[in-house]
Amino acid sequence: MADHVSAHIMIGGVLARSTYPQLIKAIGNDNPAIDWDGTPFSPEDLPSDTPLALMDHDVADGRFEEIEDVCRRHGLHYVRWSGGYPGSFPSVRVIYLGHGEPQLVLTTEEDEQVFPIERIRELGSVEAIEAEYRLARMNPPPLILADDDPGDPAISEILHG
Repeated sequence: MADHVSAHIMIGGVLARSTYPQLIKAIGNDNPAIDWDGTPFSPEDLPSDTPLALMDHDVADGRFEEIEDVCRRHGLHYVRWSGGYPGSFPSVRVIYLGHGEPQLVLTTEEDEQVFPIERIRELGSVEAIEAEYRLARMNPPPLILADDDPGDPAISEILHG
């Protein structure tokens, strides 16, 4: 049986309208809320100028497995924080920039980054530590639904400013 902890996730980037139902289904299956009080997510809750933020106090292993899978398949940026479970796993922040592998950052229960001495030695300089800290604190861009047409003005605006 999985250990359950509090977790939140912020999702951003450009998502084709035709794949939005996949994200909606994943959200339904993972069942997070739009606030810590448990207000259920509705497809109309998509923000217009911020990342989509979802949270729950009862998340198996601290992961929104289906949501994160959809994000990785469609190149969406996400940042997920989850509390630790003593004896099983630590509190972490996971950063996925829309490509590559998700990066794991150790945190406190208050979502403050922790630098073990081994990691400080690996990084080797204050500048490198500060760069990693900035990356770990970065939030995703707004979540934008765009037409599947690559000429969609929403996609052009995101890519070209």
